[in-house]
Amino acid sequence: MQWIALLACGFIAVQMAMIIFSGKSLCLNDGCGIAEKLTTVAPLYLNLSGFVYFLAVFCACRWFRTRPLPAFDWLRLLLLIGLAVEGVLVSYQVFVIHTLCSYCLIIFSCIVLLNILYGRQQLFLGIPLFLAVLAAFTILNFGPALLTLQNQTLASGTIAVKKCALPSKQLYFFFSSDCPHCKNVLKALENCNSCEFHFNPVDKIKSLSIPELEYSRTYNPALNRLILSLVKIQTIPVLLVQNPDGLTFIKGEESIISFISQACFREEPQLYLDSSLYNAP
Repeated sequence: MQWIALLACGFIAVQMAMIIFSGKSLCLNDGCGIAEKLTTVAPLYLNLSGFVYFLAVFCACRWFRTRPLPAFDWLRLLLLIGLAVEGVLVSYQVFVIHTLCSYCLIIFSCIVLLNILYGRQQLFLGIPLFLAVLAAFTILNFGPALLTLQNQTLASGTIAVKKCALPSKQLYFFFSSDCPHCKNVLKALENCNSCEFHFNPVDKIKSLSIPELEYSRTYNPALNRLILSLVKIQTIPVLLVQNPDGLTFIKGEESIISFISQACFREEPQLYLDSSLYNAP
């Protein structure tokens, strides 16, 4: 057990070093970036707390290895605390941001393995504790709270922007690289118009065939999937319109093309549009 705790300490130390010297964390997917953006504590301090935790587990293992167990098993409590905290973090990823952080899962695996190695009684205590945390998250609704972060996530999910002279509207287009309906909408946006279009793909792409685009240095497609999932939209293409009184989501190829034809390709955009074309979240 002590070597697993020590290995976890080393792994977290490498992660902290990367954050300090390169400003980027080690992760195999986009989940880490999303999780970091939705926390109030800096990633460095989160990793530092994990480092201290595994160091405490290592010291406890070394201490109790050569001494009789005390009346109160502090190591058992320490392992249960770690399992409970990881239950919260895993539940947050599954039920709230709908994406998994590969680095977080590695740390979670270390804590699970430590609890398994501590014996059958630890499993009898740990499994119900972990399941209770999962059950608590299934009955909670975090959507409205996360939607307050949409200004940040919209910008972070934009791969490119098409700007024309004096745009009158800012629109966000959610699409995928293999969607034929999305391609038809993209083709309709090739010419300049009176709207500023932000392109937010739900998958990784390198570039678009539309001319005169201003590309972002980085973007995160998982954030776009998160936005759509929070407003219960499961199909694409989707056009997001920012209005003074809120947001409007326009779904479907025909509705989107009809909307932009009226709002973006006329010298004086119409003030009154067919309300059947769009849906509020």
